[in-house]
Amino acid sequence: MDVIDAVATSPDTSFKESFNAALECLIRTLDLYGPDGVAISFNGGKDSTVILHILRAAIQVYFSRQKSSAPEKGIGSVRSFVFERSEDFDDIRHFVQDMDRQHHLQLETLRGDFKPGLETFLHKSKIKAIILGTRRGDPNAEGQDMFCPSSRGYPPFMRVNPVLSWSYSEVWTFLRTTGVPYCRLYDQGFTSVGSITNTFPNSALKKEDGTFAAAHLLADSRLERAGRASRDIDIGGQPVSSSASLTRTAAIIIVGDEILNGKVGDTNTRFLCQELHAIGWHVAKVVVVPDERAVISAEVHAVSGTAEVVITSGGLGPTPDDVTMPAVADALNLPLTRNRALEERLRKRFGEEITAAHLKMAETPAGEVEAIDYTLSDGQPSPFPLIRCRNIYVLPGIPELLRSKWKVVRQCLLQDGKLSPFHDIVLRLTLADETSIAPALNNVAASFSGSVSVGSYPVSEESDGARILLALQGKDLQQLNSAAAALKEALPPSCVVAEEHDPPRLSHRQQSPGSARQSLDIRADRQAT
Repeated sequence: MDVIDAVATSPDTSFKESFNAALECLIRTLDLYGPDGVAISFNGGKDSTVILHILRAAIQVYFSRQKSSAPEKGIGSVRSFVFERSEDFDDIRHFVQDMDRQHHLQLETLRGDFKPGLETFLHKSKIKAIILGTRRGDPNAEGQDMFCPSSRGYPPFMRVNPVLSWSYSEVWTFLRTTGVPYCRLYDQGFTSVGSITNTFPNSALKKEDGTFAAAHLLADSRLERAGRASRDIDIGGQPVSSSASLTRTAAIIIVGDEILNGKVGDTNTRFLCQELHAIGWHVAKVVVVPDERAVISAEVHAVSGTAEVVITSGGLGPTPDDVTMPAVADALNLPLTRNRALEERLRKRFGEEITAAHLKMAETPAGEVEAIDYTLSDGQPSPFPLIRCRNIYVLPGIPELLRSKWKVVRQCLLQDGKLSPFHDIVLRLTLADETSIAPALNNVAASFSGSVSVGSYPVSEESDGARILLALQGKDLQQLNSAAAALKEALPPSCVVAEEHDPPRLSHRQQSPGSARQSLDIRADRQAT
């Protein structure tokens, strides 16, 4: 049950629902066909690795429900097979062999043409169902369901697709949450592995020094198969420039009961997203969590392993509900200790009036903290440095204080490597029916996949009468302008009210008056850090 227990620790409820659905799918498969009637196709890729370990869990649950003894090792009488090709990566071949030995898969290696080899295997084994790692978006996934009979012309068997509806992100959430081994190619920039003749590291993961980031850091899951073409052409047939491909990922965690209960409005999310976007970073996730240590810790632990940078906002201060720093320590599996350098700063600032509440703000994870000094708007050094714990930047929740410290975060991110910024083109349309333009959007999105993203946003009460906004985004201006031109040509005549380049906001609707965020006085006092 190691896999089930590990998944249970994830704070991502949507992922856990996907896992439970896949688990029940495989348990039902065992119910219908029995372990002796089921086989798993294990080719060593990330998707088949996921289903192997969900199958291990399903077998344990199945035998538990049957009130009989589960196999002590591996997957018992469930058969496994792999089609071996001369153009396979050695890393994939070795990984498959390692998993065979470790989990007693009794793997059968098939060679030659796929269809005859499968026919021979099925005839010999009497297998009735084959578990596959197919997901939506795979070339062969069209028309398939979780349970799907084999295609016409093939021997009769049931295709079982437990992760059919899983996203790329969920695959990596599973692999990293459970800690199961996977092929090392995925740590070398490969995001979808085929053969040595058609698979290369994904250019979207290329760093400035020429190396590649790990697959789980891919910012845009639509580029998953971008490495399954030539080195210079993406899956849409468009050239990929280095400026278009170099993107890094950030996650934002907003802490505060006052945000969740609506007593305080949150402007920090928008500010941070805009700032990260302006320096070429992709925000992969934003989450708002309550002032609960365990919840904050679980979320920090989850996102710090999938995003290159995590930014927290709020939960700093002297009162019992300020638990962000202890939560970060928990997430990093480190003790919370009093930082001597921070304690000295606090004692210097508050002198004889210092209290235990003040000193609470000197507590940080042990040995994993960098205190980064910065100057205030008046040119004076701040008594409260920016705190960084590994890849986690801990910021206050008060907007003006957060913005002061953001300048330091921005400098740190730029020092790590300057990225080309994103650019936007917005087409403002008088049309009101999105279905009438869906084919044009699909064609342009497919043609420029890998360099330009396309989105459609219905609006109302716009000052210029626009009803739909089409937003195109990319780092390569040439590709972005070409995509916009292609889209305008495909749209109905005279429907474009205006074309805007890098607009500060999408909507022209009148903004509501009032302050960006009304802060509680007590939080303004206590979050001076």
